[in-house]
Amino acid sequence: MGRPPLPLGSCGRITRFEVAPGRWRARARYRDFDGQTRIVTRFHSTGAKAERALIEALTHRAAPSGSGGTVELTPSTTISALAEYWYTRRKESGDYAAGTLDNDRELLDLHILPGLGNVQIRESTVGVLDAFLRAVATDSRSRQCRTVLSGMFTLAAQHDAVTRNPVRDTTRRSSTPDEARALTIDELQQLRIRIATRAGTNRFGPKRGPDFPDLADCLIGSGGRISEVLAFQWEHIRWATDLSPTMVYLAGAINKRGEYQPRPKTSTSQHWLIVPDFMVAALQRQRARDLPSNELGLVFPSRDGGPRTTANTRRQFRDARSTVVYVPDGKPDGPADMFDWVSPKTFRKTVATILADEVGMEAAAEQLGHTSPDIARKHYVQRKKVTGDVRHVLDRLAPIVSGELPVPDAENRPTRVPGEAV
Repeated sequence: MGRPPLPLGSCGRITRFEVAPGRWRARARYRDFDGQTRIVTRFHSTGAKAERALIEALTHRAAPSGSGGTVELTPSTTISALAEYWYTRRKESGDYAAGTLDNDRELLDLHILPGLGNVQIRESTVGVLDAFLRAVATDSRSRQCRTVLSGMFTLAAQHDAVTRNPVRDTTRRSSTPDEARALTIDELQQLRIRIATRAGTNRFGPKRGPDFPDLADCLIGSGGRISEVLAFQWEHIRWATDLSPTMVYLAGAINKRGEYQPRPKTSTSQHWLIVPDFMVAALQRQRARDLPSNELGLVFPSRDGGPRTTANTRRQFRDARSTVVYVPDGKPDGPADMFDWVSPKTFRKTVATILADEVGMEAAAEQLGHTSPDIARKHYVQRKKVTGDVRHVLDRLAPIVSGELPVPDAENRPTRVPGEAV
């Protein structure tokens, strides 16, 4: 009866041999993760040192390259190599939007690789990772890096390169989210005037964003993200008929590189929107301009017919919001920085707030394409400063002024008016 094979990842008896003065060899049989048993050897100046070197090598050993083994990551793999493998798998899966992958790549290149790239998986203790996350400048970036690292080490654990995901025990930096602030109706109209004043006012060169006011109206009328509105396509607009209103389908988004991606931020973001009359008018004005566009047929194309970048559009918005408008009596409408707190996302918050106040939180979440009303409530809807008028209910708790107190019943409970509950 033959000797039973060694368990996977284990070695037989270690032997030492002095092959020359001051040169020792330690050797053992080791069963690799591909099922093959191989002789592993290490040399050193003494037998004990050679044996320690061998044990170290066996501890972090995996299937040799090209052996067909399933283990692709080892404890000695660097974070840099792990990151690239994780990102490649994520990209090839096709499950993630281009914007998500862009953000992952940015986190890797700006934070994780410079801070941890040369660290090996086995060296990535909870303390090392926690110290790195604490050093990231902002709370939001730290949380994003933590999410990426957790995904990376989950992959490492699936390849037995680590016994447990150490990121789970790191501190998750928290911060009090900024309270959502929406534009009032008066502020919105004043900002519209600034945007319209800025558009097309340059004396030299091509007119500066003549369609920018209509783009702003589409942001306001839809509550869409700037990347989604820039991706509007004429083929996804259903003009009004006798039976239905004008609708726009949110089909895709423009990523940070200025490329069209056939899906917005989330799957729930893909939906038809019934648009208000002022947005219909903006779309009709844009159609009348008949701007050249490439095969995408974008509603708001760049000068060369391709997608506009979100970065350039945000820059245009910053310039417009700081444009001081002089009223007929010659006075400015306010300081240049009065709208510095406003961004294109503020339009989205304004839409969410007015819908939540007038129709309900469910309607706000549905318009914004959120998976849950809680997202709109937490991040987009401005909290009311004054409660609703419920005096007609609270007045029922008023004291009795007739001078007669209610007579207690046998169990010493105050009597009440029939049909009334307090």
